[in-house]
Amino acid sequence: MRAQLHTRNSNSFGRLRISEKVERTLARAAIPPVSRVATDAEIESVLERAGRLFPVAPFAAVKRMRARNPAIIRVIEGVSDCDEPTMIAYLPLSVEGAERLLDGTLNGRDPKPEWIVAEHEIPTAVYIWMTWTPGRLARALPAMAEIFSDLVPDGCALFSRAVTAHAERLNAAMGFLPAHKIYPGAPDWLLVMLPQGEMAPVRKAIPAPAPKIEVRPVRSFDDMAMIFAVRSATYISEQFCLYSEEFDGNDFCATHLIGFIDGDPAGCIRLRYFGDFVKVERLAVRREYRRSRLAFKLVREALALARQKGFHRFYGHSRIDLVPFWRMFGFRAMTDRGVFKFADVEYREIELNGEAAADRICIGDDPMVTIRPEGAWDEPGPLELSNLRPSRASFFQDMRTVSHSAH
Repeated sequence: MRAQLHTRNSNSFGRLRISEKVERTLARAAIPPVSRVATDAEIESVLERAGRLFPVAPFAAVKRMRARNPAIIRVIEGVSDCDEPTMIAYLPLSVEGAERLLDGTLNGRDPKPEWIVAEHEIPTAVYIWMTWTPGRLARALPAMAEIFSDLVPDGCALFSRAVTAHAERLNAAMGFLPAHKIYPGAPDWLLVMLPQGEMAPVRKAIPAPAPKIEVRPVRSFDDMAMIFAVRSATYISEQFCLYSEEFDGNDFCATHLIGFIDGDPAGCIRLRYFGDFVKVERLAVRREYRRSRLAFKLVREALALARQKGFHRFYGHSRIDLVPFWRMFGFRAMTDRGVFKFADVEYREIELNGEAAADRICIGDDPMVTIRPEGAWDEPGPLELSNLRPSRASFFQDMRTVSHSAH
């Protein structure tokens, strides 16, 4: 059980990639301050003061979130002699909460309790909701380090937002980076600090204004031709793998989903089925579309399709720098397994244990369901529609009758 008062010495933000300047500040803290859960009165006091300088969540919204996780707002003691509290508020995000933060739909002034995890659960990511450290940030840093290293000992992405120019400079000095450089399509205002060893390369991209994104299963040779084109433009062109390495003989025993942006084939993903699990692989998005949300939609649609088939275990191979991306969907790195390499790229195994869809396809369902096109199990298929046309048997009987008459 997590104690209400944190006193363990800490000289690091766990595994987070903080700046050397912050590391030096932490190292100088001979007697680190401590933190405790804030009271309602302290929270109301800070919200009233902070609200004069920048937008804050109303107290009612704060109470809703604390009902889900009482520990998310903490007072840091030992950093000032004045009566004004030093405070930090954070959101330990669930998978849905992390996705909403990255796609810009998490409203910090009115977040939903289901977007965070309960007090003793491990979050997918952490968002610094608010800090109130007027003139005391440097002295408060050791307590913040203790809070986050205790919350997620193995590390996770730490997100923040700078609401003032001063805060922007402070975040940059601490080691935060623009999140869109690591997570394609993330809001421009979002900042991120990643765990050590998990840094994606900076990619330049051409954003598409308000794109129309569509994802569907592959059902034709034309669709497969588009899959091959997308993967050639990404894996072969950018990772310089051989043709025989990319097109490995598994494409015609798999389910593929293809993604379109404004009608242009822009991305794809592949699923293969093994006993009680599904291997998720060959996720590719063309370079010019990587600031879109297509990669997220491809993964969500692929997992949903497999879950409707009754699967709940997923396995994959992630490039080392893309492990944080897969964490957004609930995958975890299999750290007990070593890093491995093929086609000149290092990978780590990842897995996700979840639940099958409540409406998954089962024996005993309408017999027509299993003969409908892949992924369109809620719509009548061509074989059902065959019952609405005239019988072909009577047509051929009429043909034989005409033929005999001609003789």
